[in-house]
Amino acid sequence: MPLPFPRRCILFIPRPATLVLYRAGEALSKTGMANYDSGASYPDSSQGGLLTRCLFSTRHKTIGLQYLWLALFSVFLGMAMSLLMRIQLVWPSVHLPFLSSLGNSPDRFAALTTLHGSLMVFLVLTAAPQAGFGNYFLPLQIGAREMAFPALNLLALWVTMASFVGLTGAFLISPQSGIALWIVGVALFCAASLLNALNFSVTTIDLRVKGMTLPRLPLTVWAWFINAILGMLIFSILLAACVCLLSDRLLNTHFFPPFHFPAMQQAGVVTGAVPVLWQRLFWFFAQAEVYVAMLPSFGLITHLISTFSRKSVWQERLVVLALCGVGLFGFCVWGQHMFSSGLNPFSPLGFSLLASSLGLPATILMVSWLGTLWNARMQLNTAMLFALGFISLFLSGGLSGIFLARHDLASAAVSDDFVTGHFHLVMGVAATFAILGALFFWFPKLFGRRLNEPLGKLHFWITFAGVYCVFMPMHWLGLIAHSRVSPGTPVAFVAAAGSAIRTFITVAIVLTVFAQGLFLINFLWSLFRGEKTEERNPWRATTLEWSVPSPPPPDDFGPSDPVVYRGAYEFSVPDVAEDFLPQHLAPEQGAKARESVE
Repeated sequence: MPLPFPRRCILFIPRPATLVLYRAGEALSKTGMANYDSGASYPDSSQGGLLTRCLFSTRHKTIGLQYLWLALFSVFLGMAMSLLMRIQLVWPSVHLPFLSSLGNSPDRFAALTTLHGSLMVFLVLTAAPQAGFGNYFLPLQIGAREMAFPALNLLALWVTMASFVGLTGAFLISPQSGIALWIVGVALFCAASLLNALNFSVTTIDLRVKGMTLPRLPLTVWAWFINAILGMLIFSILLAACVCLLSDRLLNTHFFPPFHFPAMQQAGVVTGAVPVLWQRLFWFFAQAEVYVAMLPSFGLITHLISTFSRKSVWQERLVVLALCGVGLFGFCVWGQHMFSSGLNPFSPLGFSLLASSLGLPATILMVSWLGTLWNARMQLNTAMLFALGFISLFLSGGLSGIFLARHDLASAAVSDDFVTGHFHLVMGVAATFAILGALFFWFPKLFGRRLNEPLGKLHFWITFAGVYCVFMPMHWLGLIAHSRVSPGTPVAFVAAAGSAIRTFITVAIVLTVFAQGLFLINFLWSLFRGEKTEERNPWRATTLEWSVPSPPPPDDFGPSDPVVYRGAYEFSVPDVAEDFLPQHLAPEQGAKARESVE
């Protein structure tokens, strides 16, 4: 019976320990938590009704789709909340039935903001590209038939669903109880993310098909794998912090005792206590969480650009090193914003140097994207447009981050509006563009149909213009709020300018949300009435998922596993019929293709 770890590890284990691990692997196999070799029997969860197949299926494709459905529901719920918040900020006297029924108090408005951020960061930007697309396509892209631990995969899905219930339920009860329920929801999401990270890591290391060496891995797989390692490091810390915080609230323990600054208190700067340990643990997670959301997006965008440019990735191995650099530096900059938490006075210098080092892998990725696009035969379909939109947003958000990096400029732009605009451009909206691009690309593989291209392009252009009209003016608001007004300029004029910008932002948000309605119509119409894809590989892509029918069969690759003979991005190959060579095409088959052209 195969063990749930690489076989070669047994060579370094004494014989009695090997027997113990063998028994453990045998027990895991009985619960569906072992990896599967070629020809092995799989846990069949396809029997029973629709509800049983959805709730108890351990197949990676079913679980990946359920993560995507959860993310789709969460993103529309989060957008509705953002629209309510903007209306409340611009027109506070407008009667909003939903908020009025909840008291329309400052505490309730703060809870609305917290729920919006929680849904978007955890259940959309983190779950969709990693747990959603990753669960569905990681085994397909490495030639595996299933994830390493199918039952563990199903357990992680259930825990994520429970986390969603906890996060949303916290908004519907009293603030004091809601805070505790919200912490429980965050802890559950961390536990599910740890299970997924373990599953992804073992699957990538141990279940690759014959010939799928590390240099031949698609960049999407590299991004999911590096992200899983980073997730194991940071979600474990946040999970422990949440458990300790709950213990302080419910069991009257003292894991996070108040920390006083006597000198600052004597100067009248600090009047209360600061829970420094919680602050350190939280930032240990929060700073790296930005890159947990962005790492899969980098892999997806590089994959899309190479496919629709019909060119190999420029300096592919350097891109892999850049992805590793993003994960490493992103993990090490946790103390960048903790200048008042009692750290060593010289530590901000070290963290700042590490944060500045993130510019190197980001620059490598940007240069690789531009190098791949140079003199390319681009196919400007909707997926490619979203990939190009991601590059534009990532570059704009990165440039605005330079203002926050300098102390003198940051002090002038200390308003939350500037930070909100920067954060949404570089992470929130950019990652959403990567998710949408991947959805348009893989929709034929997921459902056997294609999304409507004209409606998709209309959705892209309205959204692209809308997000710039929303978040770029927020930068201006941040500068206006703390700018120096000349003696001849009336203060009322500055206030009127800020009010006009806020009204403009609100109108832009309404139009952007309307564009997402177009996407929802396109999605639902294509799902049931869309054009069916008769061909197996409509995008002329090279990776293994396009070598099987659409949607993939239950056993993915049929009676025999594929064999990989080449890298993942062999495009614009001379003397072949289709200008590309799939990974599973044998050398003699490639030679025959060349002979047919000649």
